[in-house]
Amino acid sequence: MTKHLVRGGLVSAWLIAAGVIMWGPRGTRAQAAALRSAPDTVHDSLLVSDSVYRGWKWFHAYCFRCHGQDAIGGVNPAAPDLRWALSPSGANFPRDSFVYTALNGRLAKGMPAWKVLLDTSAVQELYLYVKARSDGWLKEGRPHRLSDPQNKTQ
Repeated sequence: MTKHLVRGGLVSAWLIAAGVIMWGPRGTRAQAAALRSAPDTVHDSLLVSDSVYRGWKWFHAYCFRCHGQDAIGGVNPAAPDLRWALSPSGANFPRDSFVYTALNGRLAKGMPAWKVLLDTSAVQELYLYVKARSDGWLKEGRPHRLSDPQNKTQ
């Protein structure tokens, strides 16, 4: 008798759970559909997180003179296009190599060591910015954040 009650209880619980899933509210799917971009909505390719934005600020304070505006290279022949350096189809530098190089420099190639001015967290933010440019989702130009004043009124 006990075995039948347990088995019957499990079957009932399974049937109730299946019913809730099948006939429950469809809010999750509706919410997911609402979050998807409408066809006439333009994707903001310059909207970034705070850490990527700080990386952009560090880059434009220290790196762009040699590595070019927007990390595209071409200013100093010895300084590579950093988008290529982090790209899987390019040099594919891992994050730790990027951080080591930024902190310690490549003196033989003319790159200074930045560890006097930048700490590891700043270089990590630099990496996030350059990686976003390398991956192609962050387009050229000045990025912005949702927390920026001009975005709070929209």
